[in-house]
Amino acid sequence: MPQSKPRYRQLADQFRGEITTGKYKPGDALPTEMEICETHKVSRHTARDALRILTDDGLIERRRGAGTVVAERGAPAFAQPIGDFDSILQYARDSHFEITTAQDADQETLDRLGLTGEYIQLIGFRRVADEAPQAITAVYIRADLSPPTDTISALPGSISEWIEETHGVGVERVVQRMEAVALNKSQADRLNLSTGFPALRTVRRYRDAHGEIMLLSESLHPAGRFAYEMRLDRTNS
Repeated sequence: MPQSKPRYRQLADQFRGEITTGKYKPGDALPTEMEICETHKVSRHTARDALRILTDDGLIERRRGAGTVVAERGAPAFAQPIGDFDSILQYARDSHFEITTAQDADQETLDRLGLTGEYIQLIGFRRVADEAPQAITAVYIRADLSPPTDTISALPGSISEWIEETHGVGVERVVQRMEAVALNKSQADRLNLSTGFPALRTVRRYRDAHGEIMLLSESLHPAGRFAYEMRLDRTNS
């Protein structure tokens, strides 16, 4: 039976899991390319490609005199604070939405998300600078409020801010749901990960003053690339 992923990606996922679970800790040296070749019965080219993926994801780094070591990972590639309404919108400002598909949302999808009416569906990746994708994201915009799809990637701020500036319809409430999930094959392939890789699924519903959902985003954040950081201050009544 053919393998679902190239050998170098399987090898990268294996090391990623060993780093995530603490087998290799920050500062620990990974096996050399030759040791990887001998242990895993792969070519040097395969070993080098596996290490390149881990380097691109910020999990490992090369140090003079020490070889390839696990990077110090005090934080993932992007950590989003949650403390107030504005912080919810900050991710859209700090990241780039790389759209790969723009179409009318089908009825099955609308039913699954509890949306009624017509919505434009945008699917793509969220990136910060040139890092690996932070997430697969699908955004659903009420059709009468949607900007031209070919301009969305170039918007200076968030989509919700554009809607408010253009149509005068502002976000009055955001409801967010988060859950731990495992990537299915299609999702994992898009992120160059293994099927079943852990991820954080977030769904945000943006409601206007009438309680209508003007915008909905659904994102899958692979483990190790994204985190939420919450600050709660105690107040004396």
